[in-house]
Amino acid sequence: MTAPRRGAARRWSTDLAMGARFAVTGGREGWIRTALTAVGVGLGVCVLLLAAAVPHAMNSALDRGKARTATPVSGHPARSDHSLLMTPVDSAYRGTSLTGRVIRSEGPHAPGPPGLSRLPDPGELAVSPALADLLASPDGALLKDRFPHRRITARIGDAGLAHPGELLYYEGSDALREPGDGVFRVTGFGDTGNAFRLSPLAALAVMVGCVALLAPVAVFTATAVRFGGERRDRRLAALRLVGADRATTRRIAAGEALAGALLGLLTGAALFLAVRLPISGVSLFGLGFFPSDVVPDTALATLIALAVPAVSTGVTLLTMRRVTVEPLGVTRTAPPLHRRLWWRLLLPAAGVALLLPQATGGLRSGDAASAQLIGGTTLLLLGIAAVLPWLLDTAVARLGRGSRSSQSWHLAVRRLQLNGTSASRSVSGITVAVAGALAVQLLLAGVQTQPSGLTDPHTPWTTAGATDGAVPATAAHRMFGLLGGAAGVRESHGQISGYADTARHQRALADGTAHDADDPEPYAVTVADCAALRQLARIGSCSDGDVFLSRAPAGEPEAGILLPHPGERLALDPSGSRDAERTPATWTVPATARPATARGNLPYTHDGSGVLATPEALDAGQLRRPSVSVLLRLDPAAPDAVEHVRNAAARVDPRTYVLSDEGDSADEMLSLSRGGLTAGPVAVLLLIGCGLLITVLEQLRERARLLSALEALGTPRRVLGRSVMWQTALPVALGLALALGCGLGLGSLLLHMVGKPLQIDWTAVLALTGTAGAVILGVTALSLPLLWRLMRPDGLRTE
Repeated sequence: MTAPRRGAARRWSTDLAMGARFAVTGGREGWIRTALTAVGVGLGVCVLLLAAAVPHAMNSALDRGKARTATPVSGHPARSDHSLLMTPVDSAYRGTSLTGRVIRSEGPHAPGPPGLSRLPDPGELAVSPALADLLASPDGALLKDRFPHRRITARIGDAGLAHPGELLYYEGSDALREPGDGVFRVTGFGDTGNAFRLSPLAALAVMVGCVALLAPVAVFTATAVRFGGERRDRRLAALRLVGADRATTRRIAAGEALAGALLGLLTGAALFLAVRLPISGVSLFGLGFFPSDVVPDTALATLIALAVPAVSTGVTLLTMRRVTVEPLGVTRTAPPLHRRLWWRLLLPAAGVALLLPQATGGLRSGDAASAQLIGGTTLLLLGIAAVLPWLLDTAVARLGRGSRSSQSWHLAVRRLQLNGTSASRSVSGITVAVAGALAVQLLLAGVQTQPSGLTDPHTPWTTAGATDGAVPATAAHRMFGLLGGAAGVRESHGQISGYADTARHQRALADGTAHDADDPEPYAVTVADCAALRQLARIGSCSDGDVFLSRAPAGEPEAGILLPHPGERLALDPSGSRDAERTPATWTVPATARPATARGNLPYTHDGSGVLATPEALDAGQLRRPSVSVLLRLDPAAPDAVEHVRNAAARVDPRTYVLSDEGDSADEMLSLSRGGLTAGPVAVLLLIGCGLLITVLEQLRERARLLSALEALGTPRRVLGRSVMWQTALPVALGLALALGCGLGLGSLLLHMVGKPLQIDWTAVLALTGTAGAVILGVTALSLPLLWRLMRPDGLRTE
């Protein structure tokens, strides 16, 4: 290295070190500014570290899920010393999913799931720690009835759990005999299939969501390093007075920002370690994390550690280029120059230019397309932050004096006219967060459609049943009695269902003369008493021995399905649909069969169309492997009624399912995903509100003498309190208006990529705007104590 370069490096290091000393030894004011910067940068770093930990956490959770996935043997495997029988018995308890597996070892070398050292014997339970704690607590007293005469002999280790709070158990049973009826023969655990890949639409939502969450955090972090800028510049003017040149003052300012950023890194790391434990207790869609999973990716953490100090130094040097520090003052106190708009529009224009090819040509996949999408979205959102200062200056410059009684308005507008830069910097994060969140919400609302073929999920019925012959037809009445007699059940209707085909088609199958084009859709057959049939269809009068041919209501896809004719001969449980080796029983549709129309508002597990027969007209025992189900109407005044039903269903057979609106609605994942995409931006808004509060408190401290003068002149405190609120509300209102317009535009572009119409989710819009309003009120309320303390006449005293 040459001597001039060594001298320049020495000057840089000396000046940076001097700035760092000013940051940590500059007295009370220096400490306050450094602490504010460290807290602001630390909050941003914490969010960035959490985002960097998402890949490792997701991979760890998915790996545990794959490791415990059973690998059933295809075909007709024979029993061996290395196999076991398993059947899933998933359920729920008071809104929380309860995952169960009933297993039976077939040999001494049978495989075991992760987290267990040995398989439970018949009558034994291996439970997760969360389930063990629940069963031992008073809240789990009702759940104990679901496991009568079972002993807990083992706890499942972390390797076999999806998340720490998962309710999971393995039950040993000797009731499992052979594969079939929902029972599988398993020879190992561990999913060796293809790796999980997001669909292009899901990848689009994830990428835009990440940009929408992280872009405002970057804006907030860049803003945090400017806290206390005016006080810092006055100190630099004093240094100019003792002989420092302009380049030296810039390097000293960069050293102060660098010290605050480094302390912010340490603060962010401490906050990250503090929040990773509570985050590990959160689960969504059955996916959760252990504290050991929440570890930032090494490359991303290194990038954050290098980028934050670099950004803080770069932002400070860029800011100092627009500020002239002279020995007798700072020229920034003069009226600011008129902001130029043209270059601010280049950022959103470049973003739109990157997004338009995919918006016009359709969504594409690949690394290049993903980079183009992320780059376009980022430029568009950051362009909003660049336009906001110009919009704020233009708006407040046009505001008139208003009425003579609006002193608080006058003070706020005049303050924004003199220096709106700090306010626009703080509010720009809110603007970017709302715009990005609105775009993601529009994308999600536009692509959500009701699954075809499903009836209204908001049904008044709770359903319970067993499929594939888990409960034989001969035991159906016992099941009806147990479920109908459970505590909290007001009404119950049981039915037995199966399928039928024309006898002619069955003969063609047996002769080998059937063609695939002639293969008809099997007819649904339901056997139940008249009371139950009335809940399924509009049948009119009914008596023992009646048969009805019920058609789906007009307008539904199933309305055009053919039905058998009266007098037609049917094959019950047709070969090809249940058991190809079994000759099905035959049954003739009575000539007295009457037409009917299926009812709506039924659970998707019940179909009111097809052949509806009373037990006297059709023997349900002729149906092989029937589905036995019960419609239940529960007492709304008994909140644990569904738990009593689940306990009764477990006594019938562990494979009996119970479905209710509580935790079983098809809209649950939809509402949770929407709620998560709203909660993320709301959390970012609250984070930015902290920065806005710090900015307001800093401005109040810098105006302490002015506030004392206003107090000495008799200005009421409520006037100054309202002026603080207006100073916060005006920039936020303008930012929200800009965010709503840009968010709608970005959302429309994204929806055009996937060919979906624009559907505004007003609930999400109100949640975001309401949170922004709450931020305004919160900042005002939290700044009032400092305002009252600074409004003292003795603040004019100078030593």
